[in-house]
Amino acid sequence: MDTAILLLVCAPYAAVAVAYLEARRHGERPPRWARLLGAATVALHLGALVALGARTGRSPFQTESQALAFLAFSLAAIYLVLEGTSGVATHGGGFWLLAAILSASAVPGLSAAGAKAAAGKAPDAVLSLHVGFALLGTANIVAGGLLAAGYLGAYRRAKARAIEPQGEAGPSLFGFQVLAKHASAVGLLLLAPSLVLGASALYRSPDPTGLGIAEIALSALQFVVVLVAAFLWWRRPLRGAVAAWLNLTATGLAAVSFAVVHPLLVRAVAGA
Repeated sequence: MDTAILLLVCAPYAAVAVAYLEARRHGERPPRWARLLGAATVALHLGALVALGARTGRSPFQTESQALAFLAFSLAAIYLVLEGTSGVATHGGGFWLLAAILSASAVPGLSAAGAKAAAGKAPDAVLSLHVGFALLGTANIVAGGLLAAGYLGAYRRAKARAIEPQGEAGPSLFGFQVLAKHASAVGLLLLAPSLVLGASALYRSPDPTGLGIAEIALSALQFVVVLVAAFLWWRRPLRGAVAAWLNLTATGLAAVSFAVVHPLLVRAVAGA
C-alpha cells in the first residue's frame, strides 16, 4: 500500500500545481480546494514514507528512487511551511510542479524495486538521520533557488519599469522577499543538524573517505552561503539581489551534492 501511494502521489501534486499556476495567471489567490488537497497530499506522502520505513525496518531512502520520493515530499512540505509562515501563496505553482516532477521521476525505480527491504547489517541511525536532514536541506535550498530566480526576474523587470508592484496578484518583489527570507531561515535549521550528524558519522567511520568527506564539505559550504543570504534577507533587505544570487549559488552546490555525492551516501545507508 505504501509503495502504491508513492507511485500515485504525483497526480494530486500535479493537480495542485495547475490550480496554483492558473490562479497566478488570472491574478487570483489559489482556490481553497487546492490548498487543502496540497496539505492532504503532503500528509499522505509522509504517511507512506513512514509506513515504508516501518515495513522495511530502514529509512525510506534506501535507493536513489526512494531518495527522490523523499526529496519531493520535503520540497512540498517546506513550501507548506513557507506559505503558512509568510502568508504569501502566489508563487506556489513552481513548488508543486517540481514536487510532481520529482515524484514522477521516482516512479520507475520504485515500481521496479517494489520497495523491498535491503539485506545486511542493522542500519546506522546517525548516518540515516544525516541523510534525512541532508535531503530536507537540499529540498529547502532548491526552494530558495526557485524563489531567488523569481526575485531576480521581478527585480529586473521592476528596474526596467516593465511592471508596477501588484501585491499578491502579480510577481511582486515583496512576496518573493518574504518567502526567500523564511526559506533561508528554515534552511539553516535543517542544514545545522545535517552537518553535526554528518561530522559525527564521519568521525566514527573507520573509512572516512568512503563516508563522504566531499558531501560534508559541500554541506558546510552550503551552510555558509545560506547563512550570509539569510543575514542579507533579514537585516539588509535592500541587498535582495545579492542574497538571491547567493541562494542560486547554494542551489548549484546542492545540485552537485545530490547528483554526485548523495547516491553514494544513500547506498551507504542501505548497506550500513
